Amino acid sequence: MNNLQVNQYLQNQLNRAPSLLKTYIQDEQGNKYLTRNMFIRVEKLINDFVGGEREIRMVSIPGLRGVGKTTLLAQLFLQFFPRYSKDMLYISADQVVNELGADLYSVFEEYQKILGVAFEKLDRNLFIFIDEIHFDKKWTAVLKSIYDRSKRIFVVCTGSSALSLQSTTDLARRVVFEKLYPMNFTEYMLLKTKYESIKNETVTIKFPVKGLKEAIKNALFYSSDAEECFSRLTGLKVQVNKYWFGIDSLEIDKYLRFGTMPYALTIKDEPRIHILTNQQIDRVVERDLPELGKFDTATLAAIKNILLLVAGSSEVSVTNLSNTLRGISLVTLINVLETLEKAEMLIRVYPYGSVYKKVRKPSKYHFMTPAVRHTLLTIVEGESAFINHKGWYLEDIVALSLYREFSQKLASPTFYDSAKGGADFILNTPSKKIAIEVGYGNKGVEQAQATLEKINGNYGLVVCSADLAKDENVVRVPLQYFLLM
Repeated sequence: MNNLQVNQYLQNQLNRAPSLLKTYIQDEQGNKYLTRNMFIRVEKLINDFVGGEREIRMVSIPGLRGVGKTTLLAQLFLQFFPRYSKDMLYISADQVVNELGADLYSVFEEYQKILGVAFEKLDRNLFIFIDEIHFDKKWTAVLKSIYDRSKRIFVVCTGSSALSLQSTTDLARRVVFEKLYPMNFTEYMLLKTKYESIKNETVTIKFPVKGLKEAIKNALFYSSDAEECFSRLTGLKVQVNKYWFGIDSLEIDKYLRFGTMPYALTIKDEPRIHILTNQQIDRVVERDLPELGKFDTATLAAIKNILLLVAGSSEVSVTNLSNTLRGISLVTLINVLETLEKAEMLIRVYPYGSVYKKVRKPSKYHFMTPAVRHTLLTIVEGESAFINHKGWYLEDIVALSLYREFSQKLASPTFYDSAKGGADFILNTPSKKIAIEVGYGNKGVEQAQATLEKINGNYGLVVCSADLAKDENVVRVPLQYFLLM
């Protein structure tokens, strides 16, 4: 690598970025992808910066592969390009490091030569968009340097889910982390109906009911007891029914299978979605895991099998898994599972209880998106995979909801009851303990009640297909309520 090559790369990016990024924001037929909710939040931060707000001028967007980070970055770039074309740069750290053999520091040194002015002396706003920034090992130092050198530069970068784990306290003061999660049900329906309305003007776009998400969340997780939870949910019945009016009940099944992932929205052919999901899994294994952990070739080759075994289990005993996978040591297997957590392919839920119990008892591993579990199980079981394991897919959605709501806490407050017949989840916050049982059909309350009694909990929730009801200290929460959270 030499300065001339870096300079040529930058000149190339400045000239061709708009046409290159257009390919990221539309499908093969040229139809534009719609923007996710995150777009509005980041666009506002950039507009605030343009308006003179200088405190927030760096946004990092971590997330699992396939959730739409590169598309979002491209949409933001092209949104502002007509106004600031001469002051915008898009680069891929993956290209810089792995194709150019350079690093971000040398790229920005050369970029200042092209600009003809040092970052410190800028008298106009500059916008830098960096895709997959985690490929440069020194990305935190690069961002800190840019932040400290100029108040006229706004940076938007994307990267693996572990970006926020790698950030220092010093960097956290400078960078706003906006994690991009798989889609919730209301975002899925909003984008789906928007796409359909483009082709058919009679389709009504399904907008979320304002304030309903927060109201449901507060009722479920922040009530004092089952009575209050039930009362608050009952008071939301009219709004909930209003939202669901006109929605085909099969949409829930479609959402559980693939609807969490934006790339599935415009594809009708299910085998094609499986292929794309499989490619996404392979890229996580081949590209992200080597960045997050040190694994030899044999271990990397076995990770797909590990994921297949996890997909077909409700609880995962690492010892039993190690015995099943000949040639993978217990220590290596533990490292693999921890790295899959960092990559946010998996969400680990520990058994409730003492430290001893957490170590000795198996953990539960949920998938960040049931789309991955569905594709893995379809490899083994074919078309029957969804019917056979609907309950697991729904548990993945509940795990994702709890993760999205509570993962920012210092330690996760989500556990499960490892006793036979125990609840699927225990939410253990400083103020209360809530037992949560999940079932696709008409689920009973016995498991939630048994767990509540054991942990001296406040109340229980049973997320299922039944009507809203209260049975002593347990509230049956219909999917139609929970999915709007």
